[in-house]
Amino acid sequence: MKLLLRPITASSIVAPLRPLLIQRSYATHHDLGQKSTASRRRSVTPFNDNGVVPWSELSAAEKASRATQQSFNFGLVVVGLVLTGGVGYFLYQDVFSPDSKTAYFNRAVDRIKKDPACLAVLGDGKKIIAHGEETANKWRRARPIA
Repeated sequence: MKLLLRPITASSIVAPLRPLLIQRSYATHHDLGQKSTASRRRSVTPFNDNGVVPWSELSAAEKASRATQQSFNFGLVVVGLVLTGGVGYFLYQDVFSPDSKTAYFNRAVDRIKKDPACLAVLGDGKKIIAHGEETANKWRRARPIA
């Protein structure tokens, strides 16, 4: 079997691609070199504004839409900060505060471990383990004790 191989040259590769190389394709200009006096930009709405167009070039409606978008974004940040603060407050009140249920429970366990009457009934204070309140979780209730 005899194969004829042609040598690959630059002209044999460029020739089929010539229509693609000659045609200009830009993402923003479709007029192929004709100068346009009017600026071609999309109108700014609350949903497509990315802040690229300067404030001085916006119309009154576009300024209102940008202000609406910025106000909404600021409101979301404020809501996030308030919720984060609320979670921090409740975490402090329920766990870290000296008046929390956890602190009262730990103080009670410490008092039991130091009380001679309790030690006489329960045994060595180092072996006393406090587990807290009964849980409503079926998996924790059903686990083996040992």
